[in-house]
Amino acid sequence: MLASVRYIGVPLLSPPALKQRLIGSVSGYVTTSYSSLSPAKSSSKGRASDKHVKSAGTKTTKPKGPAKKDMPWERRDPKSGELIPLPYDRKPTKRPRFVLFFMERLQELKEKPEFRKANQDGNKVFDIKSAASTIGAEWKKLPDSERARVDKLYEQHVAQYEKDLKAWQKSLTPDDIQRQNQFLAYQRKMGKKAVRRNIPVPDNMKRPLSAFFLFAQHLRANSQTTQPVYEFAKEAGAKWKALSAKEKEPFEEQARADKEEYNKRMERLK
Repeated sequence: MLASVRYIGVPLLSPPALKQRLIGSVSGYVTTSYSSLSPAKSSSKGRASDKHVKSAGTKTTKPKGPAKKDMPWERRDPKSGELIPLPYDRKPTKRPRFVLFFMERLQELKEKPEFRKANQDGNKVFDIKSAASTIGAEWKKLPDSERARVDKLYEQHVAQYEKDLKAWQKSLTPDDIQRQNQFLAYQRKMGKKAVRRNIPVPDNMKRPLSAFFLFAQHLRANSQTTQPVYEFAKEAGAKWKALSAKEKEPFEEQARADKEEYNKRMERLK
């Protein structure tokens, strides 16, 4: 044992002293090894100084990620690049009687000093909560003469609303209807509740029937069948496959003519 100790160059020590020396050596080794692996405090100063040098020099800009891709229902104005509102965003709104009365009274109360209050900065602002409470109380005790005036105001509003609604419906293009209905379908897919109904497609915007559906329509009109739709469609498909090219020709010609007329109509509606 002593020979082996001398061989490795460790001086002769008593067992307790030797144990203490070994523990100190191992502890130092572990500390040194951990320090070499973990960032030292002195190195953090170096990094801080490097950061200071970089900030003092040319300003580095964070690279921008890829531009967000527009959704299928989104369209942009070719000049400004801004998103074009969906049809429902510009659809006229019919308001109830109370809302008309509320909006009218709100403009009047804005000018009265008793409905002004100081905000956190000390500036006088309109107290909308107090005004709304006052208008609500007035509505409950509204005299018959004032209610009759509001009824007349409501009739004028409805007449204007119906006029604006017809103009809005007339302004809709096939692309408008498609975009709005795509967005509504997306909302339903995402699980949103109370999604508005799709905009109905007018008859003049509906896609024409294909040659097969023209044949099925002709077949149903000339038969007294009471078959369910699925069974009739299956039978019509079998009969269509059995037709010769010459027998299919009238329906295919009609389908081509309808499609050409549809395309021309869509061009006029753009």
